[in-house]
Amino acid sequence: MSKSDTKPERTFLFGPFRLSTSRRVLFEGDHVVRLGSKAVEILIALVERAGELVGKRELVGMAWPNTHVVEANLTVQVAALRRALGEDESANQYIVTSPGRGYRFVAPIRVLSEDDPDASEPLARERHNLPAQLTRLIGRAETLQAVTRKLSDERLLSIVGPPGVGKTAFALRVAEAMIPQFQHGVWLVDLGSITNASAIPSAIASALPIEVRSSDILSGIAAALRYKNLLLVFDNCEHLIDGAASAVSALLHGAGGVKVIATSREPLRIEGEDVWRLAPLDIPPTDAESGNVMNYPAVQLFVERASAIVNDFKLTESDASFAAQICRGLDGNPLAIEVTAARVDAFGVRGLASRIQDRMHLLADTHRGKPERHRTIAAALDWSYQLLCEREQYVLRCLSIFAGSFTLKAAIAIIPESGIDDPAPIVADLVCKSLLSVEIGFDDMRFRLLEITKAFALTKLVEKSEREAPTRRLASYLTTILRECAESPDRTRSLQTAVHELDNVRGVLNWAFAPGGDLHAGVELTTHAVPAWLENSLLRECIGWTSKAIDALDSAEEEGGRSEMILKAALGLATMFTEGMTGQAKNALNRSIELAANLNDERWKLRAQLGLIVFFHRRGDLKSALEATKAIENFSAGINDPMAAAMTKSVKSASLFFHADYPEALRLAREAHEYFRTHRDASQIGRWGLNHSVYAQCVIARTLWNQGHFDRTIQACLSAHAEAEESGNPASICQALSWCGSSLFLQLGELDRAAEAIKRLKQVAQDGDFQSYFFSAMGFEGRLLFLRGDINLAERLLREALSRLGDLQYENVYIPFLGRLAELLATDGRAEEAFLASAEALERTKATGALWLLPDSLRIHGEVLASLEGSDSKSAEAHLRESIEISVKQGSLGWELRSAESLANLLTRQRNFNEAADVLARTVRKFERSDAIAYQRAAARCA
Repeated sequence: MSKSDTKPERTFLFGPFRLSTSRRVLFEGDHVVRLGSKAVEILIALVERAGELVGKRELVGMAWPNTHVVEANLTVQVAALRRALGEDESANQYIVTSPGRGYRFVAPIRVLSEDDPDASEPLARERHNLPAQLTRLIGRAETLQAVTRKLSDERLLSIVGPPGVGKTAFALRVAEAMIPQFQHGVWLVDLGSITNASAIPSAIASALPIEVRSSDILSGIAAALRYKNLLLVFDNCEHLIDGAASAVSALLHGAGGVKVIATSREPLRIEGEDVWRLAPLDIPPTDAESGNVMNYPAVQLFVERASAIVNDFKLTESDASFAAQICRGLDGNPLAIEVTAARVDAFGVRGLASRIQDRMHLLADTHRGKPERHRTIAAALDWSYQLLCEREQYVLRCLSIFAGSFTLKAAIAIIPESGIDDPAPIVADLVCKSLLSVEIGFDDMRFRLLEITKAFALTKLVEKSEREAPTRRLASYLTTILRECAESPDRTRSLQTAVHELDNVRGVLNWAFAPGGDLHAGVELTTHAVPAWLENSLLRECIGWTSKAIDALDSAEEEGGRSEMILKAALGLATMFTEGMTGQAKNALNRSIELAANLNDERWKLRAQLGLIVFFHRRGDLKSALEATKAIENFSAGINDPMAAAMTKSVKSASLFFHADYPEALRLAREAHEYFRTHRDASQIGRWGLNHSVYAQCVIARTLWNQGHFDRTIQACLSAHAEAEESGNPASICQALSWCGSSLFLQLGELDRAAEAIKRLKQVAQDGDFQSYFFSAMGFEGRLLFLRGDINLAERLLREALSRLGDLQYENVYIPFLGRLAELLATDGRAEEAFLASAEALERTKATGALWLLPDSLRIHGEVLASLEGSDSKSAEAHLRESIEISVKQGSLGWELRSAESLANLLTRQRNFNEAADVLARTVRKFERSDAIAYQRAAARCA
């Protein structure tokens, strides 16, 4: 057929689409719409005769010339066309069916002419050989844009990543998106099935529509492509890395219009290479809310693949956290997620989450229709493993004992001396081969094995009976590192950063305390991990491991040694803050004190004694607290340690506050805090079990309120909160929010500030599993609701808090909440119930010697008596007058104002107006006018 007889090559524009008849390609914007060749021919036939009815037989003849097919084939192809064009009931229609006759293209079109292509150019007849992608790419949109932009400027881009991360799928999407940019097409060269580098040139020639007659195939290919503009995709280069690098280099040098994308587990390492490390999909953090997990690509992929297995699969809110757990356990690895999601029909989402630890078993299912090495994550890992030399395999196996991230120093330390002379270069090579990932953002670079890679390598380690030696070396290394952190001049910061080693500590301890493990190594490591657990408020974990270590002492070493002393002190402190003031906590602290005395370890004796005093404070055993404080005062002075003296002043100030000696308590607390202000590392918890700087500030704030300095109280509270938050320590934050935040803001009537403090206290306490603080927050919330008028909910919260705090024996908080319940009941008209509560609160106050609470307990009981017996109750008036008298003796202007107001109200109801006014006036005159907030609030009460 002559050229004049052929139809002119044109481009048709309709809607967002562009149809090129010369290229036989449909574009939507800049993206190629994937269509089969038959569908393209049918679309061209309809568009060229837009508006006309094109019969079915005619269309069949155009799409299947010289072939007999049934009309159903045409129906299927038209349906595919409609899907590709986005047609549905609501969308604009492009193709209209004439039943029984044919089809008509009805959308408006615009026609552009095209230059005739050169029929002698074989590359112009075809545009690509990319396989159709059956699934959509999830979570890579931004990366796709970034890579395509980068490839516009670069000639060689290697997409590198670990097994299963989706390098091939991503590279194909990049290549597909770039088809319009290359005049002579985009061509895939898959090296996955090639076992010998000598076959690479033939594979390239086979992928391209060119003829090579040269005996030097690679040179012939370069010559054929010299004046072409095309993109080559070299997939799966890792097992032929040197051969692939040589071939790519030769083509880039020989054909200036050629660009290359290469996928590999490691870079090609040739001139001009730009490397893009493809990261796993983003996963939800552990604290992500269930409603937000679908925002993360890893979960989106899991849901999409699960939906392909189970037709009616929906991710419910109750299952969302389990799906997030699965994706975290698989490190966001797409292949691992796909393979795991394929088993949702057998186990369900929760069942898969419970089995995620057994990754190698879970990930062994096959994925039909893919190359063997891509069917299971285990096969993909084995593919990479077999490409390593023996030394690299050995180092990878040894590194699998790290449960978390690790430094290069740690990696070198755990390789047995008889194994590898210098493991550092091998570690670097494993990073290049994408079997190790590098974590950025640390002072010291840290490495990590993906969980699935770790499980695979650990299986190999166990199979070869090699686990014991590197694990023992890791135990020794971690013990040394933790000891250095605790002894560092910058102890607080060192112990906070030591949290990065705790995953590895857990892994070693699981081995050490298991049957056949090393109990002695477990005890040693636990002992040295204590400061890190305390400093980072990992108290539940501290209890668990110290209990195991204490149980192992009989087998590991003689009881009565240094390890038992430290372990018992840690157990006592951690138990006190989590499980309450139990006998176990008290006995553990006393045992630690006893051992420290036997070992002449003065500092550990002081640490345990300080902890015991705090225990007495919280238990409400204030007499014992004061006695213990006096006992260590001379002792701490005797060891000539300014830090110890400041700690002693801190706890003594609290003891004196609880005994209502406010001037001396304030003096000592200020002296202690001044020391900590100039020695910021001194109050760290890892050595002392408590942030004594925050502790002293709480005493300052509470004392200022009692003395009637309300404005300074607010500033002191905010200062304590700020220091606690700056420390980042959850226990310190809870301490500040509970003792001088929530409670004092409520007493000051700063309800909005109180609400914020209570919310933060609940959050931190719940996250840290601090039961005493969490139920304290519940009680504070009950008080806040009462002050805002919601009596029913307030009562439920107060009663729940009292029940739980009673179980925890947290007497110092229990008594005030019991008084608040009494006030609520009296307000609600239940005077008899209120009487029982207020009487018990007053009795407990006297029994514990809590003089700081005595004025308020007397006031509350007096008010309840008035509600029960009437305004003429002599007993009620006597309690209120006693409350004022004791407040005056203590110098507690805050309580005096409360009690004066209550007495004035009672006298007013007795119609004794003059005395009522005098009672309030005497108290208000004691407030300094310079304390604006205090004076104004006192005067307002008087009015």
